[in-house]
Amino acid sequence: MGNNYIIFISVLLIVVISIYLLFEAKTDKFPYRKKEFLLSIPERKFFEELQKMISDNQSVFPQVPLSAIVSVYASRTRFWQYQNKINRKTLDYVIFEKPFLKPLLAIEYDGKTHDQPSRIKRDITVGKILDSAGIKILHVKHKQNIDFNDIRNQIEEILLKKD
Repeated sequence: MGNNYIIFISVLLIVVISIYLLFEAKTDKFPYRKKEFLLSIPERKFFEELQKMISDNQSVFPQVPLSAIVSVYASRTRFWQYQNKINRKTLDYVIFEKPFLKPLLAIEYDGKTHDQPSRIKRDITVGKILDSAGIKILHVKHKQNIDFNDIRNQIEEILLKKD
């Protein structure tokens, strides 16, 4: 009777686990949902103004991954050390030169989060990475009444400067 009991419990356990796995496979959905908006209202308004500022031979894109405009040139042993510094970092906006979308200028639209120590450290690192890659960065503080003429002048000044 002892062996029959163990066999019965084992078969019952296998049946229960199998049913659970079949049910789980049918109901298991990925936990993702579409975001309603790519940009917050202030970010969108800023983006709309940026689009008006740039010349016809330029394009501006929001939420650009740093790894999309910066490549790592390091030995195989050090590659991932440097790649990990750019992975999962996003720039608020990047102005590109047409027609080949050559990155010209990164723009960070600094809200309140940019005052946090971790964000300050991140901004310093991103600045150093962009500088080493030869890409300028402009930080614009979020405020109620942004002077877009001043921003246009800063962008033009940066883009006209030759290193």
